[in-house]
Amino acid sequence: MRHLSYAVNKLIVISFVFVCLFIVPHAVQAKHLLFVQVGISIQQTDTFENSETENDIIAITREATEENPELNSETTSPTKKTADPSKKHSVINVFISDEKIGLVKNNLNEYGERHLPRKIRTVYLDIIEKVFDYSILLLLAALILFFIANIAFVLLTLNFTVKRKNQKERFERIYGKMYEEVIMDYIFRNIDWEKALIKLKKIKNKANRRILISVLMNYKANFKGELESFIPEIYLKLNLQQDSLKLAKSRYSHKKVKGIMELTHLYPQGAKGLIKTLINDTNDYVRTEAQIAYVTLNADRPFSFFDNLKQPFAKWAQLSVFYLIRLNQIPVPAFARYLSFKHYNIRNFSLKMITFFQQLEDVSEVIKMVESDMEETRFLAYKAINDLRLYDSRELIKKKFDGETNRNKLEILKAFKNIGDTDDFAFLEGVMKTGSTLLKLEACRSVYYMGQESREKITQQSKEEIPELELLLAHVKDPRN
Repeated sequence: MRHLSYAVNKLIVISFVFVCLFIVPHAVQAKHLLFVQVGISIQQTDTFENSETENDIIAITREATEENPELNSETTSPTKKTADPSKKHSVINVFISDEKIGLVKNNLNEYGERHLPRKIRTVYLDIIEKVFDYSILLLLAALILFFIANIAFVLLTLNFTVKRKNQKERFERIYGKMYEEVIMDYIFRNIDWEKALIKLKKIKNKANRRILISVLMNYKANFKGELESFIPEIYLKLNLQQDSLKLAKSRYSHKKVKGIMELTHLYPQGAKGLIKTLINDTNDYVRTEAQIAYVTLNADRPFSFFDNLKQPFAKWAQLSVFYLIRLNQIPVPAFARYLSFKHYNIRNFSLKMITFFQQLEDVSEVIKMVESDMEETRFLAYKAINDLRLYDSRELIKKKFDGETNRNKLEILKAFKNIGDTDDFAFLEGVMKTGSTLLKLEACRSVYYMGQESREKITQQSKEEIPELELLLAHVKDPRN
């Protein structure tokens, strides 16, 4: 850090010296050359154009001198006009007034007179004079210094961030390894709790407690059986649940999620009350984690929170809950009772669970879902009718066919492959005559696999009635499709 700061300061000084000692003199020299060239050209022009009137001008000048003796050579001879400050500082005047410019210049000159040695003072004052005479260079130097300062700030910030991150990782690695060894010794009875507590160094430090909680979470996920029971015991003995409760009550969503996960796995009896208040949290991540935790902690009634749910039951929560049911062997409730809930995502989730777990209780509630206003709900109802083989719903779904979307029409036609019979041949034949190519293909497939009698009927159809029949049958019979 010290070397980087020194290098940046050195770069700033070198840049300023370069601007003042190299760019300024060259610019001054270029300006003087320009003035010389302009003077020569003017002189040449005057020589050629005014040579005839030169004697007249001299005579008039002498007469004026004799009549006005107060005029001297200084007044009659051409002199340098005083530079207009507004022109001299044309660039700086955009940002700063003449008074402030003069004040800054005087302050710089006074500083040089008081603090600099004589040899350096002359060069310094000359540089100040030239810089203020050519204000564009002063602006350029300021921009260069500003740019270098920005680069220096970014480099210093990046260096500090990287060092801080490396130190944190090293800190977590050292203490994490030490805590793992102590916990393993305690679990396998190599040391008692008093010795373990002594070896858990700096456990009162907040950062160290976070490291220990992460170690316990890792062991809880990997240990099973008798060894698993030691993890919550250590967690409670060290009063670490207070740290997790603070996280769960934080105003930051990522901290809330972390706190919920820790309490769910390490302090389930204390997490239930808190989680009930978070299942309707406005934040999607917090609400989803709370709903997953509720299912984990209430295995006897995992979906009782549906009764009090006011916020949406997100798809990510649905997927997570589904895997929890399968992995943890949670008893599956009768999902038909949830089909009457006002939240459409609860109804959709229930239809999926009814289909997957083949719940044939209250199938009349499933059939009612084809009357829903939600397209997705109707689609899942048609799929449930197909997978659950609800033969009595054939006439109902035929009536719904014309008013459905293409996606739902396809699902209805797929259902007839499993629940249809020869009485439905006329309906499917009409689809093959008037429907789109995709609907014709699905209707042909359903007729072909519906039964032997329907298969014979479709092969006897003439090309005039269904021109694409041969192509449709070829596609259906191809084992690759």
